[in-house]
Amino acid sequence: MTRHKKEVIRKIREIDKFIMVDSELGCGSAPAGAYDSMYDEIYRLQEQLAELSHYGSVEEMLYDNIGCKPDENIPFI
Repeated sequence: MTRHKKEVIRKIREIDKFIMVDSELGCGSAPAGAYDSMYDEIYRLQEQLAELSHYGSVEEMLYDNIGCKPDENIPFI
């Protein structure tokens, strides 16, 4: 994994961790749309990560099942 990919993943985790901590400390009482800009930033970073990982889109990267063992409990595989 390249250094740039690691930095992007680290930034995504930091933002996600901030949202989780803020939700816990505020008991889930943040106003509607309070985290929208942060989620937009996460998606922008995921787009960068998908491009660096040679995927066509974020969705293609997130739903990639290459390397996963087939699970007998999932009926549609």
